Amino acid sequence: MDKHQKIDWAKQKLAEMWQCDAAAFDSEHNVFLETADTFFEIATFGHNAVMRGNPIIMAWCAERFGSTLARWILDGDNYYLLETKLRSLGKKLAGEHVRYLHLFPDSTIKKPLGFTYKWYNTDTVRGLYEHKTFDNALNFERDVIAVAAYDRQGKLAAMAGADDRWGSMWQIGIDTLSEYRRLGLGVYLVKELALAIERGGKLPFYTTWGPNIASARVALGAGFHPVWMGYPSEDLSEGNLSQ
Repeated sequence: MDKHQKIDWAKQKLAEMWQCDAAAFDSEHNVFLETADTFFEIATFGHNAVMRGNPIIMAWCAERFGSTLARWILDGDNYYLLETKLRSLGKKLAGEHVRYLHLFPDSTIKKPLGFTYKWYNTDTVRGLYEHKTFDNALNFERDVIAVAAYDRQGKLAAMAGADDRWGSMWQIGIDTLSEYRRLGLGVYLVKELALAIERGGKLPFYTTWGPNIASARVALGAGFHPVWMGYPSEDLSEGNLSQ
């Protein structure tokens, strides 16, 4: 697939999950969808904003943000207004999700020397679940593939893994122990995993958030490109403000 087909695939998948037409993400106007399965969620592919949620918050969003550019809804005063409204209803914005797709598969990545690399599939990946600190690479539930780097002493140094929670789109995560960073392991493992996922007929994607510059650099270095972003909501009691 070329990059346009990959982006269309992502839009179709998100539309399937949101129970809407994929054309909503390319509309000339912001789109507001009432649903019973989530209180609030917003996504943008950079053109318009698509929001879905409870009729109460959707009516307020349509009145307040009907003609507001997507990039301004999630910035400054508008972000504050949205967060304040949600909190008045017992909710809050959860973490920012910037989604990357593997749009540049031909980029060449050097293989870091001095490490042994091992692949894991659906049947063997659970053998990695003892490594609890690798919780970006693994979700410990629906992991389907992973590739790990071990140093000369056999110590696990870095790991990239993917889960199939989104069905045909597999989300990649990466963890590198601090003493092995800046050696190129993260970029190499993410790249190799993305290529393996595509050979299997699935679409890899990568998620991070704006301030995580190190993670964004890994994604960009491995041939990924930011395609869409959004925020879900959660109860005020959820999350940990100290993290």
